[in-house]
Amino acid sequence: MSRNIEQFDLVLVIGYFRSALPLLSVVRYLSRRWRVGLCFQSLNSRAADKTGNAQKKFEELCLEAGGVMHKIGSQAKCRLMIVQQYQYQADFVASISEEIESGKTWGFLTLASMGLDQFDAFLTQFDISRLTVPDKGLAEFLLKNRGAASRYENLEMIEVGLPFKKYPVFEEFSADWIIAAPTLFSFHTEAGKQQFLRNVLKLLSQIHKNDLVVYKSHNGNKKDYFTPRLYVAFVSFISWLPNAEKLLEWLMPRLTPMMKPHASKILTGLLFKRLMRRVKPMNELTSLADMSLEAFLPGVCKGVIGGESNTIWGTLFFGLPYYNCVSPDERRQGSSELINKKSDALLDLNLRYFGVPYCDGRLEVKEIKKLSTAQQHHDLLGCIQRCLIECKSLERSSLQAGYR
Repeated sequence: MSRNIEQFDLVLVIGYFRSALPLLSVVRYLSRRWRVGLCFQSLNSRAADKTGNAQKKFEELCLEAGGVMHKIGSQAKCRLMIVQQYQYQADFVASISEEIESGKTWGFLTLASMGLDQFDAFLTQFDISRLTVPDKGLAEFLLKNRGAASRYENLEMIEVGLPFKKYPVFEEFSADWIIAAPTLFSFHTEAGKQQFLRNVLKLLSQIHKNDLVVYKSHNGNKKDYFTPRLYVAFVSFISWLPNAEKLLEWLMPRLTPMMKPHASKILTGLLFKRLMRRVKPMNELTSLADMSLEAFLPGVCKGVIGGESNTIWGTLFFGLPYYNCVSPDERRQGSSELINKKSDALLDLNLRYFGVPYCDGRLEVKEIKKLSTAQQHHDLLGCIQRCLIECKSLERSSLQAGYR
């Protein structure tokens, strides 16, 4: 009977690739000694459309790194199961519970999802007994502000930071600078997008011409939101005209209310076109450009240029300067011209913790804010390995006691 049960030391339950990148380090470096099983929940159609082939690529990376895919429908046993914080479907949870017997079950908290009902459900779904978290201070801040601290009262939370400097996964990547395009709800107006691009262009004018500046589109999208599809051809046509931007800026106040929004989108496209002439798109340097930026940061030498984004945390964690190019005038109050999505409970709350000021297009060296986690965090892989060694030692002791 026991021959039909898959035996693993560690099983990783993964819902979404982007926030699961640290688990790739776990697979790559621990599978040399321990048998690591993988269980992926299938993405729903909306998430699959948004991410394209990225989830599948991440699964392939985990298999190439030494992981073993758990065969759905078969029985398995492991010493430790680690479940990524995510929204899991009831049928997936039931199959994991029925098929895999684990000695211990830990939760792998993502950066900023704690306190959100749909993301905290996994705590009881999988009967989590211990948690790892990138930044315990941020977790406690979010739980307090979301009124959800009671959910975590009896759970041990271990701060583990990010593993990519000690346990790299994309070590072939290197750049002087990275421009990280922020999420669209960093902006409330078309003018806000334009001010962001002007600030980035101003920074680029102060950077040495031989420096490699890499542009990473938001979530690895092949086509950014700065130039809507309907305007691409027109922007390309007029971008080569002398002083096209200045001419359009002069025309804007003189246009009819019906024409102004179109002209504004064209102006944004012209600024973006000028930006892209100076930088190297990340997807031209690596086929993994849609993976989480944090995994690439150990290969960045001088700094990150971006907007109001969770990327700020990872940048500061690795001791790099972050240049926030979103103007404080872009307050995201009232109705949005761009997107029907609120940021106050997500991005705006996180930014209160990060505390990175607006750079106003100035490149002078500023003091880098030190996150306490950068000096005090535990080693994620070390924590996991110690648990596996303890479990194995207890099993050996129990076996020896049984022989007596």
